[in-house]
Amino acid sequence: MDSILRITGMVNRVKSANPASCCEQILDLIDQDTSKSDVLVFPRMALCPPSSGTLLKNPCIAQQCEHCLSKLCEETKHLSSYLLIGTVKLFDHIPYEVYAILYEGKVLGYLPCETIPDGFDELLPPDSIFSCCGMTFTVLPTSLSKLPLHLPGAAQRGAQLVICPSYCPITSESFSELSSYAKSLSLAYGIGLIVCNGGVGDTSSPSLYRGLCEIYECGQLFGTRSASQESFSLTCDLDADIIRSQQKYRPKSRARFSADTQNEHRPLMRSLCAHPFLSLNPQKEKRRLNHLFELQVESLAARMSNTGLTRLVVGVSGGLDSTLALLVCQKALKVLELPPQNLLGVTMPGFGTSDRTYYNSLTLIQALGGENRDISIKASVLQHFEDIAHDPGVKDVTYENAQARERTQILFDLANACHGLVVGTGDMSEAALGWCTFNGDQMASYNINVCLPKTVIRRMVTHLSHTYDSAVGDVLRDIVDTPVSPELLPPDENGKISQKTEDILGSYELHDFFLYYLLKYNLRPKKLYQYACIAFSDTFPPTYIKEKLRLFLTRFVTSQFKRSCAPDFAKITELCLADYRLPSDCSPQSFVHELDFMDTES
Repeated sequence: MDSILRITGMVNRVKSANPASCCEQILDLIDQDTSKSDVLVFPRMALCPPSSGTLLKNPCIAQQCEHCLSKLCEETKHLSSYLLIGTVKLFDHIPYEVYAILYEGKVLGYLPCETIPDGFDELLPPDSIFSCCGMTFTVLPTSLSKLPLHLPGAAQRGAQLVICPSYCPITSESFSELSSYAKSLSLAYGIGLIVCNGGVGDTSSPSLYRGLCEIYECGQLFGTRSASQESFSLTCDLDADIIRSQQKYRPKSRARFSADTQNEHRPLMRSLCAHPFLSLNPQKEKRRLNHLFELQVESLAARMSNTGLTRLVVGVSGGLDSTLALLVCQKALKVLELPPQNLLGVTMPGFGTSDRTYYNSLTLIQALGGENRDISIKASVLQHFEDIAHDPGVKDVTYENAQARERTQILFDLANACHGLVVGTGDMSEAALGWCTFNGDQMASYNINVCLPKTVIRRMVTHLSHTYDSAVGDVLRDIVDTPVSPELLPPDENGKISQKTEDILGSYELHDFFLYYLLKYNLRPKKLYQYACIAFSDTFPPTYIKEKLRLFLTRFVTSQFKRSCAPDFAKITELCLADYRLPSDCSPQSFVHELDFMDTES
């Protein structure tokens, strides 16, 4: 975790024209902080608020601020942290507003908040870059209203974290507008951003002040706090690895000062959702699922319209993927004002088909108004085994793949016969893991699920089950409760599914977690493991996580040849396997070696 930068925004209570009181509030906040942060950020004018008025121009106030800054240096020299504090300083006997940069009890320099004549050695250039824990940052003391104007320049200079101390009054719109600006700018430039606005305890005339601290990482709000009367702090961990993967500009100059992390074994202070493809907000998730379903329908309808094909052929297994594909096909026909009978749902029972999935398939096709073609593959596959001299008692990969390829042959030949389109049903998780048969279920005329991971498809089918009548909804809910299985091996003695995918590969929740952080941030295996251990600390033991990560990385790399010749699809989500380019004969050795090295270290 040496790429983690812990940053704390501290907003101290102030008193007009009383630097000593402001200093005591700052020291109290520092004393109360047990997070061992790498950077402590205070607002502009933290040692003497703007409400002090004309007294700020009096050298007496500036000297008191300098005395308080010396006291802060003495009291914090034991801290291996950057301290960033707004104050007033005399230059050539004239008071100026500056931002002091402290480290281990020393003032590294001052950033001017207003124009100061050149020639003062203690001044730092406004584009100064600092480094800590592998992350470069710059300080941009600015007003909230000017943040959108000044931030792009700081981001373009290559800072991974932009610190924006301010001291602005609050209005009914100002803070909400600030949040909108900060989020969009952080996302657009792929950077970390902290806004620390002062004003706790300040006078209410002629303006009203309130302290505010917000921390963003690549457009994601990590924390927000606000108060008008009491000092407060907000601490978050930012990840330089994640920011580097999203950053639009690279540093143009080396850091003026650099510091190392204080404690790389400290507990992580950032939220890690175990289901990153899903939203924790129910209403937001509902809207997103509806939108994804609409995009699937639109993409399929466009392909049908442009090719002139009016019939759809889908292999229906009674599993989640083919169920969602069937629902998309039915809706696409409706959008194109074509009869539901143009949907040909093909059930192809084989050696592993269970009664539960078989009858769910038949019921669903009928309830949606589609045509069903029921074709058993047992006899044809047994004939095939005889042709290639394979013993059907040997239930190996040949035994399984022969069934998948026979089903694909049936689907394509039926599509030729009815001038239809074979709709692929495989999802992103299966494609990532190579959990499909090459030139079997890997092949189709057009794919509609390949941008959606298994966890999203499970959630989407559950959501859609509440939008249909009971005849369809009950079947959909039972399909969601059915164990995920390719059903290529015979059922057990009770007719139940014996071949369960998650017993073989591991939890799809875990694999989708690996997939998200690999595709979005390209994190190294060690970081994937560390993050998964935190996110699934109450679910899976570390040994299981490491075992499944090794399996994921191996299968992800070695299965590229299946993705290299995948059918057409529409990219309807931000993350897409086609954007992660690999040669088809790439070796996973380097990825897996890092996990092996971790075993050696432990």
